[in-house]
Amino acid sequence: MTRSHGTALFVSTMILVVIALGTAGAALVVHHDTDDLRARVKPVHREVRHLIAAEADAERRLRLLGTGARTTTEALAALFAAEQSQVDASNHAVDVANQAVDQFNNARSADLATAFQGAGDAALTDLEAKTAAVRAAADATRSALAGLQVAASG
Repeated sequence: MTRSHGTALFVSTMILVVIALGTAGAALVVHHDTDDLRARVKPVHREVRHLIAAEADAERRLRLLGTGARTTTEALAALFAAEQSQVDASNHAVDVANQAVDQFNNARSADLATAFQGAGDAALTDLEAKTAAVRAAADATRSALAGLQVAASG
């Protein structure tokens, strides 16, 4: 081996050692920076997981509120329909009573009870049934409203 060949080999080896040391130093810096970034990212990941859980809970509550609102709307519609039916039955009972009084006043019947008995009993029975339906619809509406309040509170 010649002296220049040995010198070239020595210089090449030294260059490779310097490159290896530089690469190791750069790897340590990158490793340190990566650890620092991971440490700073952990709280962000926790917050993202928290927000995802909160969003899922909000979506669930929104579905419950939507269901509760529909149930309440349906119960209120049924209550209003039952009340209208009760008003109609009440008007019919008053009409039957007025007809019976008219018959009595015009002396077409000497007995008010007889004049009122057939149609009046049917009208009062209908009115009682419609009043019971209003009570049931009012109870259903109260229950639907309570369910909506539960859904709204959490």
